[in-house]
Amino acid sequence: MKTVSYYLNPKNEIYDYLDLNFGSRQDTSSPLILNCAGYVNANYDHTNVNVSGRLDYYLIYLVSGKIRFLIDGGEVSLSPGSLLVYPPKKPYKYSCDAGGENVQFFWAHFTGSEVAKHLEKYGISLFPTVHKITVNNHIDARFKSIFDAFAINDKFRNDELSAHLSRLLIEIGRVLSVKGNGSGRLHKSVRYINEHFSEQIKITTLAKMENMCMTTYNLHFKRYMATTPTKYIIRLRMQLAVELLLNSELSIGEIASRCGYNDYNLFTKLFRGELGVAPTKYRKGLKQK
Repeated sequence: MKTVSYYLNPKNEIYDYLDLNFGSRQDTSSPLILNCAGYVNANYDHTNVNVSGRLDYYLIYLVSGKIRFLIDGGEVSLSPGSLLVYPPKKPYKYSCDAGGENVQFFWAHFTGSEVAKHLEKYGISLFPTVHKITVNNHIDARFKSIFDAFAINDKFRNDELSAHLSRLLIEIGRVLSVKGNGSGRLHKSVRYINEHFSEQIKITTLAKMENMCMTTYNLHFKRYMATTPTKYIIRLRMQLAVELLLNSELSIGEIASRCGYNDYNLFTKLFRGELGVAPTKYRKGLKQK
């Protein structure tokens, strides 16, 4: 299958060129709205960078090759069968490594008033969670149905695209449920962390949510999330810190507080540990770009 991409503008017309933010929009007029979708089949290494993030959700489902998402000074690697949903308004950078094998992945950007509800219902956690679902022909088929729907230019197209997006999310949820992967087993606590990471969170509280003792919870979390609960919380807090450094004039102390740290020195130490540089120098570097 060759590389394809389909973009709709607000007038329900298909765009004919590609841009990282093309078709990016936040719209709550309907429960689920598919802005654009496509398939990449590349035999060369390339990198995608979006310093401000998109307004919509970004789903990637890797079929072959390798993709490396850079995050907090480190990286998260996607292998074939990996799926992630990147949240709106979050800067991102990822590299596609062909390495002798074509990088092939399906992607979709979507918005709507009930996206969060659907993702929660089907156990689809947001990045940095990476779902390991293996290569699945049913998901491939859902994407191909979406592409077919884009090609039909009539008054029913948007409704049909929304229906296909819903079926795609259901199919992903079904696969996750059958596989019983980490996000399914730890869904309550991971969701709680994603919603309350800037607050004080006790690991014992998270363990109780999953009806586990703390030792068992830590073992399960590390197995399925590839990190510890504490490091996961720190990663989310540093993501917020970077966003605030980039998009606000808040002082470092105010940013530390919003990220859940009353101790300025602790925040600076953790930031330096994750990003390799102090927050003040990081912001100075952004302003010089």
